[in-house]
Amino acid sequence: MGRKGKYSAEEKLKIVEDCINGRDNPNRRARITGIGRSTINRWIAKYKAEGPTAFINPEENRRYSAELKRQVVEEYQSGKMSVLGLMEKYGIRGDLQIRNWVKIYNNRGDFKEIVEGGSTTVKARTTTQEERLEIVRDCIDHGLSYSEAAVKYQVSYQQVRTWVLRFREMGEAGLEDRRGRRKKDQTPRTREEELEQKIAQLEHEKYLLEAENWLLKKVKELERRDASHK
Repeated sequence: MGRKGKYSAEEKLKIVEDCINGRDNPNRRARITGIGRSTINRWIAKYKAEGPTAFINPEENRRYSAELKRQVVEEYQSGKMSVLGLMEKYGIRGDLQIRNWVKIYNNRGDFKEIVEGGSTTVKARTTTQEERLEIVRDCIDHGLSYSEAAVKYQVSYQQVRTWVLRFREMGEAGLEDRRGRRKKDQTPRTREEELEQKIAQLEHEKYLLEAENWLLKKVKELERRDASHK
């Protein structure tokens, strides 16, 4: 069987439960589906940590204390437990979340220095839409806070916050950089923007009509003046 790009929550759940209940095993399932065995093992660890709802994306990020993050990182770096073991032990959503914490801890020294609200000193920088989408996904899918994402990707706290809020409201369109582009050349992202664009178009058409009427009036005045002088 060829490998699929993505698997739904229901498909992941069936694969995991088949493996846990002995109806299948990770090696065989990886062989017939093309899914990496390590991926299936991560799904299993996530299921054991969170239960049947493990593969449903949450509306809000799950928050972990600075102390728990530090403890997880130290256990990981000491070699006492694997990433999968830590996921199951602490109920952590994914292995990437732990790897993010390790990177932040190595860069900053501790999570207590990262305070929500923008205490990080990273300055705003120019980013591509692909980078902005990656940052937003890291926050939404893997539980990174705005400050943690700012440190990891070397952008400002305010940038991360703005991108996440815009993405939640407008999807990927909310991450477009529209600076330097005229509004009439932009594709509306919301109903409000669409209405604003239509109003601006109507006002422009009204202006052109008024200008045309004024010009016709002047032409007629000139024609009448010329006729009276003959």
